Amino acid sequence: MTPRTVLVVDDESFVRDSLLALLEAEGCRTLGAATGHEALGILARERVDLVATDLQMPDGDGMELLEEVRATDPDLPVLVLTGVGTVPDAVRAMKAGAADFIQKPVDPDQFVHLVTRAIDRRRLLSEVRHLRHEVRDLRGPEEMVGDSPAMREIRAAIDRVAPSDATVLVTGESGTGKELVARAIHTRSPRAAAPFVRVNCAAIPEPLFESELFGHRRGAFTGATEDRTGRFAEATGGTLFLDEIGTLHAGLQAKLLRVLESGEYQVIGDSRTRLADVRVVAVTNEDLEARVEEGGFRSDLYYRLAIFPIRVPPLREHRGDIAALAGHFLARLGHREPLGEEALAALRGYGWPGNVRELRNIIERATLLAGEDRLDGALFRRILGPPTGDRAAVEDALGADLRIKPRTEALERTLIIEALAQTEGRKREAADLLGIDPRNLAYHLRKHGLGES
Repeated sequence: MTPRTVLVVDDESFVRDSLLALLEAEGCRTLGAATGHEALGILARERVDLVATDLQMPDGDGMELLEEVRATDPDLPVLVLTGVGTVPDAVRAMKAGAADFIQKPVDPDQFVHLVTRAIDRRRLLSEVRHLRHEVRDLRGPEEMVGDSPAMREIRAAIDRVAPSDATVLVTGESGTGKELVARAIHTRSPRAAAPFVRVNCAAIPEPLFESELFGHRRGAFTGATEDRTGRFAEATGGTLFLDEIGTLHAGLQAKLLRVLESGEYQVIGDSRTRLADVRVVAVTNEDLEARVEEGGFRSDLYYRLAIFPIRVPPLREHRGDIAALAGHFLARLGHREPLGEEALAALRGYGWPGNVRELRNIIERATLLAGEDRLDGALFRRILGPPTGDRAAVEDALGADLRIKPRTEALERTLIIEALAQTEGRKREAADLLGIDPRNLAYHLRKHGLGES
């Protein structure tokens, strides 16, 4: 376990050094400061688990330091050291958010106990917050389901990037499971025990976005009646998940870029620079490269976000996972019986414009409509409507032509296209799905104008 880091702030060197030695004997990593100003400089550079500060110091009392800490990181516990006759001040500090107070001369055992208790409480709060962020919509998958080549590739990408702090850009259509990928990156990273903080860039009004990200001090602007902690501070030690990043206004793109490049930001209304200790995962369903070419998205921000891009494919590109996904959703709804081949064929023949999210909703609707009856192909065809995608195009082209040969050849071409889509162009695997010799696939590709093998 990483040693606990404690910052002791006291202008009396004897007191400060004694407390530092006491903490080091308990296995803590220690930092010392003689003034509040010096302490703030340390906090801007170092990650600290607790601050123990005297109330009376030459450059201002510990109350000011407490207020600064609370504005920057409300979860960081502050233990107040008080001299004789300053207990009322200590009570005032407790009301302002101090974790506890202890009178001088400090009792060593009591001091260690209070420090340990405050740090353990902070870690417990962090774990509770993390668990709350990890609670999914109960209708959605708790893990990435499927074993198609596309899913295996995504899992491999997550395993490669998760241990690092590299910024990740997750792209894909709506409903494909991009947030699931972002959460998997977080939970498999060294930051897993810290918060996963989600920011929906499209849902926050532009004038409030800077305050949302970086926070503000009371009185910084009209309506700022109290200090606000920004999302960067909330995500300290963890992951900041920026959803719908493509909707970010140009001016805010520049501010976000500065934080990503320098690791520093400023709370609105505060001149002090703060250090961001977060890992950023951004998500979009837009073509950001096209937006860059059109001038709607900064190229430098795009390349900074896309240090490690992960594309989540639409469901139509990994139809081979439909059976596993459907089974997963059915199990969550209390149905243990797997779908039959006719039902699966109906699901695989649909275009899935809403992707995995739509499949989840369709499965739930089917279970409600079926009641105690079996979930069969007829039910799914009734819910899904006419064929979509390539099959719909075939039906439109053939019209009322019922001759067997044109129909058979059209179906053969459609099946080949679907097999190639499911295997992402891997022809040997497509041949296996079609039940034909891989050497014969070249002939069928040429026959239907689909290229050489």
